[in-house]
Amino acid sequence: MPERSSRRRQRTPEQIASARRRHMLLLVLLVMVVFASTLGGGFVWTDHEDILEGEHRLTDTNDLYAMLTQAREAYRARESGQLIDPAAGSWQPLTVLSNSVSWFLWGDCSLCFHAENLLLHIVLVIGLYALGRHLLTQRRHGYRIAAWAAALYAIHPATVSSVAWIGGRPYLLAAALGVWSLVLFTRLQATTKSHTGRIRRWQLGMMLTGGAAMLAHESAYLLPLLALLIAAFESRERGRGALSGIAPRRLVALAFLVVALCAILLYRSLVLGGLHFSGNFPTESIFSNIGNALRHFWFLVDHALLPGEPVISDAWRITHGWGAAEVAALLGALIVIGATALGFRMRQPAAFGVAWFLLCLVPGVGIFPSDHYHSSQTLYLATWGLAFTIAYAVMLAWRPIGRQLIPGSEAVVFAPIILALSIITAFSNARWWDHDRLFEGEIANDPHYIEGRIELAQSALQREDPSSAMTHALAAIAASQDKTFTGYWPARDGFYLLGKAQWKLGLFTEAAENFGTAIEASPQDAELFYWRGLARLSSQQLDTATEDLERALELHSPYPEAAAELGVLLAEQKRFVEAYPLLKNFIAQDVGQARHHRAMALVQIDAGELEAAAEQLELALAQKETADERARLAWLAWQLGQKEKAHEDINMALQMEEESSAYVLWVYREIGKAAESPATAE
Repeated sequence: MPERSSRRRQRTPEQIASARRRHMLLLVLLVMVVFASTLGGGFVWTDHEDILEGEHRLTDTNDLYAMLTQAREAYRARESGQLIDPAAGSWQPLTVLSNSVSWFLWGDCSLCFHAENLLLHIVLVIGLYALGRHLLTQRRHGYRIAAWAAALYAIHPATVSSVAWIGGRPYLLAAALGVWSLVLFTRLQATTKSHTGRIRRWQLGMMLTGGAAMLAHESAYLLPLLALLIAAFESRERGRGALSGIAPRRLVALAFLVVALCAILLYRSLVLGGLHFSGNFPTESIFSNIGNALRHFWFLVDHALLPGEPVISDAWRITHGWGAAEVAALLGALIVIGATALGFRMRQPAAFGVAWFLLCLVPGVGIFPSDHYHSSQTLYLATWGLAFTIAYAVMLAWRPIGRQLIPGSEAVVFAPIILALSIITAFSNARWWDHDRLFEGEIANDPHYIEGRIELAQSALQREDPSSAMTHALAAIAASQDKTFTGYWPARDGFYLLGKAQWKLGLFTEAAENFGTAIEASPQDAELFYWRGLARLSSQQLDTATEDLERALELHSPYPEAAAELGVLLAEQKRFVEAYPLLKNFIAQDVGQARHHRAMALVQIDAGELEAAAEQLELALAQKETADERARLAWLAWQLGQKEKAHEDINMALQMEEESSAYVLWVYREIGKAAESPATAE
C-alpha cells in the first residue's frame, strides 16, 4: 500500500512541465488584472522632465558621451546650465537607453510606457517563481510554495510605486535583469557530481544580465551577495557546509559577478570621478546615524508587513540622541538577525526569505548613491523575501486533515490574502494617474514632505498660478527649517520656484533676493543667474542685471534667453549696436516676447529702419498693450507718412490712461496736435 501511494504521488516530467506552465499563466493573468489600472496613468513626477523634455534619454549623438560619463542628476542638468558633480548620485546608462528606445518607438504615449513597465514586472515575477522553484526542489510541495510566494509578491502594494510610475523603470530593469541573472546562476551545478552542460552559456548569460542590471540601478550591486546567499542555502539543503559546500563552478560564477561589479566601480572611479554616497543622514554623531538607520529599517519593515497605501514621502523624524526607540530598534534588529542565522543553520527556508529581505533593504538605509534618505522603491525587490517566508510558513502550518496536505486546499488561506492585496494595489495604482493629486494626498498624510511641496509649486507655475506656487514654496522652506525631521530638501529648487512665483506676481525685489539665496546653494547654476538678472532688469537695477546675465552666458553658452534679456538691457542703456545681434538671433526663432520686440524697435529706430521698427512694435503690442508703445507706433506712422494711422494710434494711447505720460504728450504734440489739449482729444 505505501508503495502504491508513493508511485501515485510521483509526477512525470510532462506533469511537472504542465504545472509549471499553468502556474506561469496564472501569475501573468493575476499581474495583468491587478495592474491594468496603471495603463490609464499619465506622465507624473519626474516623468515630465525625464521623458517629455528629454532630460533622461538620448536626444542627439552628443548625449551618448554624457550618458557614459555623468550620473543621473548631472546628465539631467546638461541643458539647464547647472554644474553638478558628474559622480554624485545614481548612474543609470541602461535606463537612459531604455527611455530612448521607448521614446523612439512610442513617442509621448504614456499607455505604451506603462505597458512596458507592466511587462517588466511580469518578467520579474516569472523569474522569482523560477528561482523559488529551484530553491525548494528538496522540499515537499516546493513548486506550489514558489507559486504562492510569487503570487503574493506580484500584487503586493510595495510594488506599486515602481510599476505604476513610469519613472520606476530603473528599479524594474535592475530587479528583472538581476533576478534572471540569479536564475542562470542556479543553472550551474550545485555539487561536483551534478550534470555539467552548457556551463559557458549559463556563465556568459549570468554575467551579461548581471552587468546590465548594475548599469540600470545601483541596487543590483547586491547581486554577488544574493548569489552567495543562494549558493549557501543550497549547500545547507544538501546537508553540506554553507560556504565550504559550495561547488567550484558556483564559486567561479560568484567570482564573475564580483569582477563585473569591480569593473563598474573602477569605471565610475576613473571616468565619472568616484562613487559618492550622497544619501547620508544629516547628523554629526555616528551613533545618531546608526539610530537613524535602525529606525528607518523598522519603518520599511512596517510598510512591508502591514501593506496599505504606498508611501512616497521621505520625511521622517531623525535621531539626535539615543532613547528608548533606538534601543528597542537595535534589540529588535539583533533578534531578527539572530533568528535568521539560527533558522539558516537549521535549514529553514523561511530564514532564506528573511535574509533576502534584509539584504535588499541595504540600499534603503542611506548608504547607496541617492539624493533621498529613503525611497519606497527599496521595498520593490525586498518584498519577495517576505512573501517567500510567509508562503512557506502558511504551507507548513496548513494541515487540514492530520498530517496529509490535500493539494490545492491551501488556497483557502492564500486566496483571501491575495484578494485583499489585489484590491489595495489596484486602487493604489490610480494615485499615480494625476501629478497634483498624488502629492496633495501625500502632503495630507505627511505635512513635512518637502519634495511634494516643491512638485506642487512647480506644477502651479506651469498652470500660471503663481499665488499657489508661492504658497507651496514657502511651506517647503518652512518644513526644511524643522530640524527634527529630515527628507529630500533641494534648497536650490525651493528658493528658485519661490523667486519665479514672486516675479510673475510683480514682486521683483523679493524675487531677486530669493534667486540670490538659491545661488548660494548652487553657485554655478546659469539658470539662477538668468532669473536674478531678469528680476533685477524688471526692477530697473540695470548694472547688477547686466552682471547676472553676463555671468549666465559665461556659465552656459549658448543661452538664447539670457542673451535676449541682455539685449533688452543694452537697448535700455542705449547701447544699440551691442544689443542688435543678441535680439536678432532670439527674435528670429519666433519666441520673442513684447519686451524683446520693443527693445528691437528701439535698436531699429536708432538705425533709421523705421518700417522694421514699426513691425516690431506691432508684434509687441499684439502681446501687451501699453500707452507709451502705442504712442511710439503713432510717431513712427507719422514719420512714415501714415497720418491717419498716426492719429488713430495716438488717440488710443491717450484713452488708455487717465493721466497721460510725458512721452505720450510729446508724441501728441509732435504730430501736429499741440493746440488741442489731451482732455479735448479724449
